[in-house]
Amino acid sequence: MIVAEGLEKRFGERVAVAGLSLDVRAGEVFGLLGPNGAGKTTTVRMLTALIAPTAGRATVAGCRIGEDDDGVRQRVGVLTETPGLYARLTAAENLRFFGKLHGVDDLEARIGRYLALLGLGDRKDDKAGSFSKGMRQK
Repeated sequence: MIVAEGLEKRFGERVAVAGLSLDVRAGEVFGLLGPNGAGKTTTVRMLTALIAPTAGRATVAGCRIGEDDDGVRQRVGVLTETPGLYARLTAAENLRFFGKLHGVDDLEARIGRYLALLGLGDRKDDKAGSFSKGMRQK
């Protein structure tokens, strides 16, 4: 669930997002569309607690942005077109690093479970730099 009311982000004098309000319920599919420079990436960064809004408020997965940012980051992930994996680390090492960074519980069991679920269990010890783009996005 995502609820935003009057969300705004300014970079100096430049307004990147102005007065965004939305309500996305559990189970709904939502697309954020717009031209270059419309504020899509900035909005996603605010809703994933990577940057703080200048004004407004938002709740994501029951966690209030600005008050429980760690809770947001534990519950929400973002896949960009170019995933930020460390090429010299293995698949398991990348997951371990980012899992610890975000305070993921039961990390080792989750690493094994998700690599298997994604069909990468047999590649857990391979360096991420050897993976195809599709494998890195998984």
